[in-house]
Amino acid sequence: MAKVPDQIPAELLDPRFESLPAPPAPNPEFNDRLDGVVIPVWEGDVYLAKACCASIRQSMGDIPITLLVDGKATDTRDLQRLHGVERLCIQETIEPEIVRLCSGTPWTKMMLFWMSPYERFLCLDADLLVWGDLRACADFNKYDFIMTHRFQTTVTFTKAQDLLGCISDPAIFTKLDPALDWHGQEEDNTGVFFARRGIFSKDALMTLRRMDCWTCYESGVFRYLYWKALRDGTPRAAGRKLQLFPADRDSRPEDRYPPRNSQSPKVIHWITKKPKLGRRFQASDDYRKLFLKLTGRTHLLGVRLLLEDLGVWLKRQSRSLAKPRRN
Repeated sequence: MAKVPDQIPAELLDPRFESLPAPPAPNPEFNDRLDGVVIPVWEGDVYLAKACCASIRQSMGDIPITLLVDGKATDTRDLQRLHGVERLCIQETIEPEIVRLCSGTPWTKMMLFWMSPYERFLCLDADLLVWGDLRACADFNKYDFIMTHRFQTTVTFTKAQDLLGCISDPAIFTKLDPALDWHGQEEDNTGVFFARRGIFSKDALMTLRRMDCWTCYESGVFRYLYWKALRDGTPRAAGRKLQLFPADRDSRPEDRYPPRNSQSPKVIHWITKKPKLGRRFQASDDYRKLFLKLTGRTHLLGVRLLLEDLGVWLKRQSRSLAKPRRN
C-alpha cells in the first residue's frame, strides 16, 4: 500500500515525499568561519552519510569533511571517493578505556572536544541533510560552543520529568552544580553543534561519562555543559534554530517541514524514522543520487540505490541474528 503524505499547510514542503529546492550557492564570505565538518559514522550509517556529505558539498562547497569512524571494519572507501573527505577511526587513535566507554554509541561525539582534527568544527549526525551554508551560524568570533534547537518553536524544560530523557535523576544536576538552573532552558538536539576544540578537557568529560546516570548517551552531558556555559559565560555559548524533523510525529508542522520560500540555512534530520528499504524518503534519495554523480557514477542511479538498500538490510539482519539471545 502506497504511503500517503500528511496533510500539511501549503506553504510547507514535506522532504519525505518532495524534493528540496536548490539551496543558495555557498557564500565565500563565510569561508574563514569554520575549519571543517565532522560526521560520526558506524557501519550502519554509511549509506546515510553519503547523502549528508553530498548535501554539504552542495551547500558549503569544498569545506573539509572528516568521518569520525567507529569500528575498524567500517568500510568508508566509497565515501572517501568524494573530494575532501578523510577518515579518522577512533579505535586506531584512542586509549582502550575510552574506546570501551564511548564506542558503539553516540558518546563518540564527546571525543571531538579534545581530538577534533579541526580547531573550529561543526559536528553533524550522518542521518541528516544540510540545506544552505551553515557557516553563517559559525559565529566563533563571539562563541565557542553553539547548540542547535528546533527550527521554529521553542520547547523548554519546565519540570523535572522533562529531564528524564537525558538523565536518570534530575537532582544529579544539582549535585554536580548546586547553582545550576535548568528551568526554562530550550530543548536541543546534539545531532548538530558547533564547537571550538579544547573548550572542555578530556579528564572532565570522561569523569562525567563514567557516571552511570545518563539515559540518552551524550545528550545529558552536553546539556549540563551548555547550561553551565550559558550561565558562566565560559566557554562562550549560544543556540541556533536549525533543525527540522520530518519523520517525528511528535513535533509541530513548523518543526517538521521547511517553508517553501525560506532561504535561511536549515538541517533536515531523520530522527525517529530513518530512510531505509521499504521507507524511501525523496530528499534523501535525491542526495544519495547526487553523491553518486559527484563520485563519477551517472547511470542507473535508482538501481544503485536499491542494491545498496538491499545490502544495508542484509547486514542489519545479520547483526540482529548475531546478537546473543536471552533465555
